[in-house]
Amino acid sequence: MAEKRVKNPIYLEAQARLRDFITEAGLGPGDRLPPESALAERLGVSRLSLREATRSLQTLGVIEARHGNGLFVSAFSFRPLIEQLPYGLAVAGTGLEEILTAREAMEVGLMPAVARLNPQVELAECARLADEMAALEGRGEPITEVDKRFHLLLYRALGNPLVDNLIEVFWELFTRLGDSIPVPPEGGRGAVHLQIIRALQSGDAGESIAAMQQHFDDIRVRAALISTHSAGAASVPGCHPPVRAPAEDAG
Repeated sequence: MAEKRVKNPIYLEAQARLRDFITEAGLGPGDRLPPESALAERLGVSRLSLREATRSLQTLGVIEARHGNGLFVSAFSFRPLIEQLPYGLAVAGTGLEEILTAREAMEVGLMPAVARLNPQVELAECARLADEMAALEGRGEPITEVDKRFHLLLYRALGNPLVDNLIEVFWELFTRLGDSIPVPPEGGRGAVHLQIIRALQSGDAGESIAAMQQHFDDIRVRAALISTHSAGAASVPGCHPPVRAPAEDAG
């Protein structure tokens, strides 16, 4: 007996048709979509179904509504993916090693390209950010935001929007999952970041790879302390895992 095919809800069909229309019409980021009535007629769907479709595509970041101006095609971004993360994924420790491994592979792998390009302006600013991290550490203040700017800027000169988006995705995921990674009391994270920059400024790809690898080795060692501490606490009767502290360092 043939399996009965289940039809998609009407708004999903409208969504698929709207995606196809954007592609076939050659529309890109910033391009305006036709008015609702004309678009519904063009796609062969009701205006109600079209509204449901456009709302869902706005959530996914495919299109955006500009008040008083209509609907426009959005620039590609992984931001909707980050915002739609399931709650379970945001629990500290869940998938932390997987995210760390993926982020490490990407950032270490990009070192030769950055070293070849040797973008002096961006590297000089990254060195300044590394010094700022060291100063914050010295005052016992969090370095998270400066650290994030460092990693986003480090690859900006490659001119690859996909890389920029992935770096931000990995950063956000890792921050959410690793918000309790212990901070080394002796500091030194600013110095580790500065070592990466000095290696890149020298144009030595091998040295830059080693410096970035050392950075991730340090994060992995500290991340391992989460499960060790939790396991130790769980083994003591009446002892509960500690309350998670705000993110201090995602790398």
